[in-house]
Amino acid sequence: MKPSNRLFVGLSATLGLLLSVAGCTGTVGGGTSTGTGNPTGSGVAGNTGSTAGNSGSAGNNTSGSAGNPGTAGSVVTTGTAGTSGMYVPLPCTPGIPTTTQLRRMQNWQYDNVMRDLLGVTTVTVGASSGLPSTQLYADFDGPMVPDAWRIYNDVGSAIAKAVMANATMKAKFIACDPATSGCLMTTIQNFGKKAFRRPLTTAEVTRFMNLGTGTPTGTPAEVAEATLYAFLVSPSFLTLPELDTTTMSGSSYQLNSYEVASRLSFMLWGSIPDDALMTEADNSRLTTAAQILTQANRMIAVRDKTTPLVQLFHRDWVQMNNGNAHWWNGDHDMSKFPLYTSPNVKTSYAQEMDNFFAEIVFTNGGYKDLFTSPVGFINKDNAAIYGMSNTGTALTKVNLDPVQRPGFMTRAGFLASYSHYDMTAPILRGAFITIFMIGVDPGPPAPGATMIQPPAGNYPTVRDRTDALVNQGASCMGCHTNVINPPGYVMENYDAIGAWQTVDKLGNGAINPVATVNFGDGNTKQISNAQQLMTELANIQKGRDMYSQNWVSFGYQRAPNPNDQCVADGISTKLGTGGAIINVLTDLTQADSFRVRVQAP
Repeated sequence: MKPSNRLFVGLSATLGLLLSVAGCTGTVGGGTSTGTGNPTGSGVAGNTGSTAGNSGSAGNNTSGSAGNPGTAGSVVTTGTAGTSGMYVPLPCTPGIPTTTQLRRMQNWQYDNVMRDLLGVTTVTVGASSGLPSTQLYADFDGPMVPDAWRIYNDVGSAIAKAVMANATMKAKFIACDPATSGCLMTTIQNFGKKAFRRPLTTAEVTRFMNLGTGTPTGTPAEVAEATLYAFLVSPSFLTLPELDTTTMSGSSYQLNSYEVASRLSFMLWGSIPDDALMTEADNSRLTTAAQILTQANRMIAVRDKTTPLVQLFHRDWVQMNNGNAHWWNGDHDMSKFPLYTSPNVKTSYAQEMDNFFAEIVFTNGGYKDLFTSPVGFINKDNAAIYGMSNTGTALTKVNLDPVQRPGFMTRAGFLASYSHYDMTAPILRGAFITIFMIGVDPGPPAPGATMIQPPAGNYPTVRDRTDALVNQGASCMGCHTNVINPPGYVMENYDAIGAWQTVDKLGNGAINPVATVNFGDGNTKQISNAQQLMTELANIQKGRDMYSQNWVSFGYQRAPNPNDQCVADGISTKLGTGGAIINVLTDLTQADSFRVRVQAP
């Protein structure tokens, strides 16, 4: 589990309920599917029962036989809901939080390190090929487990073999003939410094040199490969050690310059320090906030290397990396929505979301711009959805209609993900907005009710049908009518794949986007359109606080805590006064806790 997801781990369980769709007394979930048609049987009101029984979620959704999505929105109230884990502001308590001294490299960082260290971008293990991380055990918390260690060894062995067989990659490891006297020692010292992000000790050099002294004696090439393999499975490579106890700062330990260099490079670039950063470390010029800031500004300006961090953070923030969320899970009826030409278009939709977030950050955009910017990226897969024309495969930057397309939640990626197979899903959209953007906890479903269907009838709009479904019980109405549904109703001008609509395809009724939205803390407002909704969301302090706390947790790779809350509060204040998001990255490097550590008891 990525640290930024810890913030919402319990909350995701609740969202898993809500997205199928939830109420205070249960989950409005996917109905049974019968017949033939949609091969996934994903259902109009749920993704193949994706929330059934996971993380304490309620009830069982039946995905049905391969076929028709079936009837929408059966209310599921059996089972027990998980705890919400709703965001709770923490008090700011000045101080340095205790941290792990052996944080393990994350998989996305492993990919970057292999690319920058050895030029390796793909690896083959057995019959499987792909990014190095695709061959690894999934990211996890806690100590090393046997399966993960075995896989690290398998992948390390495969990479060592591939490097030694490729002249270009081999030169990044060893620049001399391993049979030549002194070559191996020079290689161990030079490559080792890059791999371990610090100079090797004399004892370490000796241990690596001893790899070639066993019986039977390997050839120089075999010893070189074994040496590379030993580096790639060393704990000093796979973890980011912070063990120096040389210098005290009060009751804390001052990180040495090599440890700070690793923190900087892995936080900003997800990879090893470059030569310029290592030069600063060699000269002990990474001990003050000002020295760190100089390097942080230089590194952030290298957009190609910083962009992945920015994109990965925002994927976490909007729950794209949350398996309980609905991003990219469902498909759509291509006969009803011909602009949805193939399930493969989701790749373009995801790339547009990534490009949107990066563009906001690297053009000095602020928190509000995430909700209000009309910038878009189009190609043949999504241009027509926005009423534009583009026949290419490359995404091209454009300015979309600022009234119809403000912010990331009016992009095809979000709208098509938070929809059903053949109709919109106001409760899915509303639940996402309510929980993750507003910070309102609708509460867990109550157990004990039975599964019901919406009343039979011909409904002119999805909104009418959704109201009929949830209005069958007063307890459902309490949460759905007053909290969950309204922001989703405001988004009904976007059809199931995100195209603008004024007439609902369900029954040809006119779209009514007006709703009274609960923005939390007793603040309710009548909202008339998506632009007005996004403007309000951009100004909610609680949403901004959640965003800031998520940045701190993500950047520091640890769960929210009162000490880090001081940093988060400062970031939220700056963002609230128009501060640029890109400055969050430098702010993270300026906290005392970035260059000082407290040893865990």
